[in-house]
Amino acid sequence: MNISETKVAEQLKLITDATSNVDIISSGIVKGINIYNYSVNILISYKENKFCSSKQIKDEIEKKLIEKFPKIKLKIDNSPNYSTHSEIPHILKLSELSKKNGKNEDKWNMDSHKLFWHLDRVEKWQNGERIAPLHIDMGISNGCNMACTYCYGVIQNRSGFGTNQKKIFHMPKFAVKRFFKDAKDVGVRSIALIGEGENTLHPDFHEILEYGKSINMDLSLATNGINLNSKNADLLLTSLKWLRINISAGTYEGFEKIHRLDRKQMDRVLKNITDLAIIKKEKKYDCTLGFQMVVTKENFNEIVPLAKIGKECGVDYFVVKPCSDTYDHRLDAPTGEYIETLNTFKEAEKFANKDYAVNIKWKKAMNGGWKDYDYCMGTQFILGLSGTGNLFPCGHWFNERKDEFNLGNVIEKSFKEILNSERYWEVQEKIRQTVNVNNDCESNCRQHYVNRFLFHEGNNSLDEIKIKNKDKITNKPNHINFI
Repeated sequence: MNISETKVAEQLKLITDATSNVDIISSGIVKGINIYNYSVNILISYKENKFCSSKQIKDEIEKKLIEKFPKIKLKIDNSPNYSTHSEIPHILKLSELSKKNGKNEDKWNMDSHKLFWHLDRVEKWQNGERIAPLHIDMGISNGCNMACTYCYGVIQNRSGFGTNQKKIFHMPKFAVKRFFKDAKDVGVRSIALIGEGENTLHPDFHEILEYGKSINMDLSLATNGINLNSKNADLLLTSLKWLRINISAGTYEGFEKIHRLDRKQMDRVLKNITDLAIIKKEKKYDCTLGFQMVVTKENFNEIVPLAKIGKECGVDYFVVKPCSDTYDHRLDAPTGEYIETLNTFKEAEKFANKDYAVNIKWKKAMNGGWKDYDYCMGTQFILGLSGTGNLFPCGHWFNERKDEFNLGNVIEKSFKEILNSERYWEVQEKIRQTVNVNNDCESNCRQHYVNRFLFHEGNNSLDEIKIKNKDKITNKPNHINFI
């Protein structure tokens, strides 16, 4: 029997809390559900009382789930923070969205990882070798010309519009090119220009793309779209594997509120991406074009209008995801609000067809922000490079405990020197040994899916991994180097 988060939640809903006389899903006792193959992790939050104890709740959960799913390996964790709030009741309303039809298939594996197609590197990691990362999220500028209300880059101490730090720093061209070359030489397979700022502001942006193309490095770009220009369309569409526009409003009023720029800039962004889509179609370029919407508490009603605009602009996909937040909730990201209204998502999905996918990311919300692994291993496979040249295990540390976790600066040293230094591996070990993934990090982080794979399958032989995941491996997604 296939096991899913919603199937588990439906079983847990049959258990009644003796204290409130309400089922343990509706009462908020169950905070998160994580499933990896047959490993099931349940996060609960329960206040001990004379009527019932957390042990009794755990015993009832174990009895119910083992009876229904006898093959599972079950682990039940207590939340360190007591609360009666849970997203699980809201998410049960979205179970229909997991039944994807052909026209809305996720060809890019957006809600997972792609290590299955890099098992050669996984094997070296298993053997304890000092491996090069497979992917880098890289900034070449640390400032921006937008001031989006949900910007994680502000927390990462970016400069530019919307902050008190107006002077934008651009990584020197020689350092960017050297980093690209070093990355290619040591075995990095992809770089996403997706740092804490707007990378198209770099004065040498197009020359940098030309260089990446010349050395056959798989590059991609996430941008607000303001600086795109059709005169550079051929370069953009042939040097990038994918180009994503980060836009989170489908009306002028929403754009002004969320991105804090006037409506003329929205027209500019939409014209720029439409021009690229037309040229892509005419010349049959392979570059994937997409929209990504970040949902906050202020723009839920913008989802359907933006889904419609994406189709009209001719992009390949429209993806909707909840706002990422810090562990201490500094961005006040939406929780139940994101997943409360099923009809909104279903309305957005009506615009999908064989050429235009609408992807609603909701599954991560089911885990309650809880990670079902003990430590971070994913930073050996994915790194984050700030526009200042500072290299970190991930972007979370750009401005958090940065002196502890700074691996080195690629302007001052080559990437090869940094990768081969003792400092690099000492920091990687410190991440693994000392960072509490459920307390020190952001929830559902960049390395989350990679970490889940390494934790649950990292001790298995490659043959066993291949046999267990034969169907997944056979169904190869696009852009496999962007893990």
